[in-house]
Amino acid sequence: MSQSAIDEYARCAREYTGNPSSTHPLGLAAGQRLDQERRKTASLLGTKPQNVFFTSGGTESDSIVLASLLKSPTPGEIVTTAIEHSAVLEWRKTLESAGWKFITLPCPNGYLSLETLENAMNEKVRMVCVMKVNNVTGTVQDTKAIAKLIRSKAMQYGRPIHFHCDAVQALGKVPFRLEEEDIDSAAFSAHKFNGPRGVGILYNRNPSVTALSRGGGQEKGLRPGTENLAGICAMNRALEDALASLDERYSQILAFRCKIQTTLKDIGLKMLSPESGTENDFSPYIVCASVKPVPSEVFLRVMADKGFCLSAGSACSSNAKGKAEGVLAGMNVEPMDRRSSIRISCGSGTTEEEVDLLCEALRTTYKELGYGR
Repeated sequence: MSQSAIDEYARCAREYTGNPSSTHPLGLAAGQRLDQERRKTASLLGTKPQNVFFTSGGTESDSIVLASLLKSPTPGEIVTTAIEHSAVLEWRKTLESAGWKFITLPCPNGYLSLETLENAMNEKVRMVCVMKVNNVTGTVQDTKAIAKLIRSKAMQYGRPIHFHCDAVQALGKVPFRLEEEDIDSAAFSAHKFNGPRGVGILYNRNPSVTALSRGGGQEKGLRPGTENLAGICAMNRALEDALASLDERYSQILAFRCKIQTTLKDIGLKMLSPESGTENDFSPYIVCASVKPVPSEVFLRVMADKGFCLSAGSACSSNAKGKAEGVLAGMNVEPMDRRSSIRISCGSGTTEEEVDLLCEALRTTYKELGYGR
């Protein structure tokens, strides 16, 4: 969390002690602040307040949308990619047990081609899920072109097709504005842009999405449960700061990425993330590489002993390494590189000195393990 987000959390927690759903004075004051924060979120996202729902994070936001399919009396097909976050892919068994056909499309080199998507579309498709920025390799999908194809198919079939986007790794990091994206729903997590963990946003403009869970009716019944008002206030403060400094931070992180990439290639390691392109092709915040023939867990353990927190996949899974390998398999990465993959993430607080120390540690570690130049 940024210091400004921490300060905002503490201030809101002290000032608003009532439940936003209560009708006594303390509750009414909290409810008014919640409405104010919803309008602020909508303004920052470039949408309407009625399309903003507060959740516990990206996973819950994804789950609300996918779980709504279970209430359909006539199951159809859902199309997604093989490189999605587990928050989407883990719904496969549940939806298939309810009669849905779950189609995952390959993404060679980390990108979904429009031709592949078009070939998968048919009259039974009810939903398409494509993430904006991949959490393992940082590849960025052309969601605008994808949305255009989906709308064309929906018109052809004479029925709506819901387009959901996991945009957790996009907001506050890469250029992303909802008014420029023709998507029906999107998931966001506060901790990805220096807000608190356990708070997120579901953007949804489709009234047919209804909650599977039940409770007190908060968030128009779509996400029942007492709202985390202090967390929401802190999230908005962090988002406001992130968007205000997005271009400046992007340039800085891109420079760091170039330095890390150069080091990896000098050592003789293989980049699994895109090596070049424009801001529309990849996020500079994530670098994925292969330390073949060293198993990733061995390399990461040595780096951890030197004080560097790297990973082999998403932190959202108890089997993060396996999840990363699944994403890389969907990109047609060869098995040995998948088993030796590491992921390096930079954040807004990353300094040039830290990047230099990381690059030196990468060089020495690979040599210590008997490889490298």
